[in-house]
Amino acid sequence: MPHTDAGFKDGVMVVRMVTATDVGMQRKNNEDSSVVVEEAGLCVVADGMGGHLGGEIASNIAIETVSEAFKGRPKNGQDERKDAELLSKCIKTANKEIYRRGNADAALKNMGTTIVAAVLAGDYVVTANVGDSRIYRMRDGKFTQVTEDHSWVGELRKKNLISEEDARSHPLKNIITRALGMEPTVEVDVKWEKVKSGDLYLLCSDGLTDLVPDAEISQKVTAGAGNLEVIATALIEAANAAGGTDNITVGLCKVQ
Repeated sequence: MPHTDAGFKDGVMVVRMVTATDVGMQRKNNEDSSVVVEEAGLCVVADGMGGHLGGEIASNIAIETVSEAFKGRPKNGQDERKDAELLSKCIKTANKEIYRRGNADAALKNMGTTIVAAVLAGDYVVTANVGDSRIYRMRDGKFTQVTEDHSWVGELRKKNLISEEDARSHPLKNIITRALGMEPTVEVDVKWEKVKSGDLYLLCSDGLTDLVPDAEISQKVTAGAGNLEVIATALIEAANAAGGTDNITVGLCKVQ
């Protein structure tokens, strides 16, 4: 379970980050990938698709491309716009490489990956996503989804045409409308906001959210009382208890 404690801008903000992953109860291989880049305050989760080989390669390309772009990023002197531009640029670069590899090798045809990423520095967080992996924020006891799902069912939820409960069991729930590697170019949703002391951000693949309702995820986060390892373990155990039909990956970022 990789983790780090990182201080930024001479201690103005201290962030603790943890990632954890599990193959689940029904899969033989794990196509999810995740990474923390300590010096950049970066956490990324990617959920690969396209079979044993393709999914793993696609998610790894995404993780490695983004992490390499942020390695060596200065702790000071950055701002949210610069980080947003860099995050969008490197995710688009990853998309091009995944698309190129998928079209150059028949064994990798149609491979792709979702991605969610968060950069916490100074007094802000920048978030980015493509696909149906999610980022949530717990602030002052309120649990909120920060990202919007790029999926067919996600569009129905956005228009309030379907409930969260129905969305989790919908037969078309796994049809995504945007992912890395699907097209030569991709649109990346990027946003930023000021952070508050005590904020907790959860990044996760749909192996968690397809099986565990938001209310239960929120309860597990609250019950963990800020212990990120305990929270990560509880979330993975909850998904496996609900059937563990997919790989499960979580990233947790806590502002001290």
